[in-house]
Amino acid sequence: MPAVDEERPHLATVTSFWTAAWWGFIGSDKVDCQDGSPSSQAAPRSARCGRPCVVVPLMLCAAALGSLVTLRLQKAGAVLTTVPMSPYHDRLQSSVRFFPSRASEVLGELSVKEVQEISAWFMLQTGAAPCRAFENVRTWLAGPSAVELLRPPKAETLAYLDGKGVKPPRFARVTMVTNSSVLEFKVGPVEDLSKAKISELVPKGAIPYSKRPGFEETWFVKPIYDAVVTELGASLLVKAFGPIWPQLAGYDPSRGTVSFLPRNDPLAPRGTRRIRIKSVVVPPAPSRPDAQWLNPLPLDMEVNITAWNVSEWSINHITFCNQGPFDSPKTLLQAYSKGQLQMCNATFSAGHWDTPQRESPRGTLRNESHHNGVSWGPWSFSVTQRPSTGIAVTDIRFRGERIVYELALMDSQAIYGGSLRDQFMYSDSAYTMSQWSTSLEPGVDCPDKATYLSAANWMGPDMSRRPDPREAQEFWPICVFDWVEDHEIWRHMDAAQSRGYVRKTVVVRSIATVGNYDYIMDVKFRKDGEINVETRFAGYPETRFPGQGEEVFSTLVRDGVAGIVHTHSVAWKADIEVAGQKNALHVTEVREHESSGLGVNWKADGQEQRFPTKILQHHYVDREGANSTFVADTRVPKAWAIVNRNSSVSSGAWKNPRGYRIELLSFSTAQVHSPEHPFVKAMPWTKYHLAVTKYQDNEYRPSSPYVNFDGLQPLSGPYAQDLDVFLSNNESLMDEDLVAWIGLNKEHIVRQEDIPLVSNFGVSFSLQPWNFFDLNTGSNPPSEL
Repeated sequence: MPAVDEERPHLATVTSFWTAAWWGFIGSDKVDCQDGSPSSQAAPRSARCGRPCVVVPLMLCAAALGSLVTLRLQKAGAVLTTVPMSPYHDRLQSSVRFFPSRASEVLGELSVKEVQEISAWFMLQTGAAPCRAFENVRTWLAGPSAVELLRPPKAETLAYLDGKGVKPPRFARVTMVTNSSVLEFKVGPVEDLSKAKISELVPKGAIPYSKRPGFEETWFVKPIYDAVVTELGASLLVKAFGPIWPQLAGYDPSRGTVSFLPRNDPLAPRGTRRIRIKSVVVPPAPSRPDAQWLNPLPLDMEVNITAWNVSEWSINHITFCNQGPFDSPKTLLQAYSKGQLQMCNATFSAGHWDTPQRESPRGTLRNESHHNGVSWGPWSFSVTQRPSTGIAVTDIRFRGERIVYELALMDSQAIYGGSLRDQFMYSDSAYTMSQWSTSLEPGVDCPDKATYLSAANWMGPDMSRRPDPREAQEFWPICVFDWVEDHEIWRHMDAAQSRGYVRKTVVVRSIATVGNYDYIMDVKFRKDGEINVETRFAGYPETRFPGQGEEVFSTLVRDGVAGIVHTHSVAWKADIEVAGQKNALHVTEVREHESSGLGVNWKADGQEQRFPTKILQHHYVDREGANSTFVADTRVPKAWAIVNRNSSVSSGAWKNPRGYRIELLSFSTAQVHSPEHPFVKAMPWTKYHLAVTKYQDNEYRPSSPYVNFDGLQPLSGPYAQDLDVFLSNNESLMDEDLVAWIGLNKEHIVRQEDIPLVSNFGVSFSLQPWNFFDLNTGSNPPSEL
């Protein structure tokens, strides 16, 4: 077991703190026991202070009762008002409130009960199986979007949110695969399945069978892999790598166990669904099982799984110690018998190098809420978790005014370098950015005072689980907490005195695990009206056994372990609304200009040299297309803002339209590959830091869940979810309902310090008020904070 850092104070320290607080309290005649709980229906499960607090007996018993005293004080939420307290003090009681919201009713993802009932009803009507668990299954529910909310039309939703219309009925989007096609259906209304109907959303033939979603069919690959190992035999494999093969005689699990990781191959020939099999060694204890990502074994192969009939699946392109490819085990053995095969120095050892030796202690209490409406100071919003794309925040309001209809994670892409058969790409939402995860850990993933929100899970967290939406379970992948940051919202020194106001924030956090990587998403709502969005990358780096010239693609971090250069890209959707839906895209550029012209009195002296100066250039983007896409240019700084040209807090000649700016807060690389590369065509949003389109109900994600396979056959028809397809509509952006698609990229050049797990790093952007208020609202924050 790894050591546990004692990051929390010892009980004696805690008791001493409260003892000191008591002596400071002696001179006061007041104890403020705040009842900060929301209404009874919105209260989280943890206890709150609901009656007068008996502080004196507790304090007198502090030395004797230790942690018990501390626990009761925490639950009571006692505040000793006479004790000076730094603004940075981490309060024991949260000021975040949870409530049932209208946005959750219509935009909240399907509940566990809804997923169970809809999937069971749909399967009964159609005869579909919950997944392809057996080779003879011909119709099944597939992928992380097998059963998800079909979001209602925006116009109807807004009418309901604003009390001007009835509640829209809820429907589900159901994805079904047959033995020849992929189909999507509208199912519902969810509220009354006795009246439910099934209608076609995406017809047969629109999505090729080779691009079918889900990964469970790789179960059928194991017998194929085992057959290859058995045919190659102990005389080759045990001699080369040791007794680590459970398929062969002499297997010794104390030395490790060979397994394999199936990888989608988006570069297979057009119309082909192919996976690449990567062999790994699962090390014995004390290493963790996932240390297999750091123990590559150089026996790889490819399997063509295009056909529905598993007996037609074929294996080829076998490589051994980076030699080959061989088209079958037989040809590989022939090369071995002729002395044409060289052994490689592949050794495996478990220990501290592949498993962290220190970790933080876990908390014991998870405050849970089934109400997903959140209020904190000037902010209110609703939080949900989608089964494919993950975290989403909807109906975001500041002081009651809606500024964002939807702010949601859309996808994450990882592109790895390598030879023709070694380069690869993942779309993480096509696997799932929710359901291979587990509930967040108090004290590790989130502060002890955080409140947790739930979602439905029928795929994980065990990746080998056979998906069945009828058996969906509740888990807690989201936490919400308020936070006093480590800096001021504003600060200045004048008259030899430093003055400032400490920044307070409410944080919505979701963490998604997708195989070797973890994605930590934070959405921070700050009291000056800013929304900060950060995505951090964590987990094990993907590795491979180094071949000839591997240093061109990788950092060699250990004998037999190459950390591959790769790009992390992440996409977010921001449906911004400024004083309604009639908005425009305003761009301000900072450029250098000679000191002449422009109708300016340059106040020049004819005898002195002129020097260029900075100027501002403003323009609106009138239509979708190339002009509404942007890549940050360090030589031409820009401010991108969604504004309402008919709304302003100022007046006179300087009238500035109210808006919200999209600003990159971290250095974001551009897409390294050309626009014609299959990895880029599959996920075109990676080309842009920002793209803006006119809102359409049927344009709900910038890349489809079908891109991991058959990448040479891009899905770009009328049913495609593809940002370049959206942009090609060439619709007007002037005084329209606009959507901002934000893409951020980070090149990960692996270093020694990324072993065993990387130190978390990431990218971020901000939605900032842009002439939205008449003054800095952080200078005069709402009294509720």
